[in-house]
Amino acid sequence: MEDTARILEDRVEDLTRVLAQTINGADVPERPDIRAELKEFAINLLQESIPAEPVAVAAVQNGKATFNPLAMGIPLFFAGAVLIVLFPPVGMMLFAASMVMIVWGFVTSMVMRR
Repeated sequence: MEDTARILEDRVEDLTRVLAQTINGADVPERPDIRAELKEFAINLLQESIPAEPVAVAAVQNGKATFNPLAMGIPLFFAGAVLIVLFPPVGMMLFAASMVMIVWGFVTSMVMRR
């Protein structure tokens, strides 16, 4: 498997080298910017001829979006720490909510592993 990958890499490298030599050797007096045009043309042609792999999109569409309350509990904990000094009832409510969410997040994480 690695041999096949290495052979493909060598072939692509050789083709790239030949393409670069062709572009660098291009000299048309009527068109002084031919090298830049050929470079852009080669890049565009390569991008159009190789389709993008839709694997990542398919994984996102098939995957179920999960919500872990632990991610929400941590910022609530810090917000509660700040607000307990400024407005104690709100700070204590945020602390309580953060504790519930952190415990819920840990329970969810443990259940999902099994």
